[in-house]
Amino acid sequence: MEINQWVDELFEVFDVDKDGVINRREFVELIDCLLQDKGIRMCETIFHRFDSNHDNSISKAELKEMVIELAL
Repeated sequence: MEINQWVDELFEVFDVDKDGVINRREFVELIDCLLQDKGIRMCETIFHRFDSNHDNSISKAELKEMVIELAL
């Protein structure tokens, strides 16, 4: 599966309220799913790191950047 398709699917699943961004609650669930035990402890740090415009949400572009960086 290509990275853009994977990010689109992740975004669709975790943007529960379908507002076009992943809020903190949704982000916690995403990180918990991706990183499991380590996820909750790292969630706040990761959120701040990838919320590049500091709007307190993760856009699809920010999620893509996070997936690419954390996958490497």
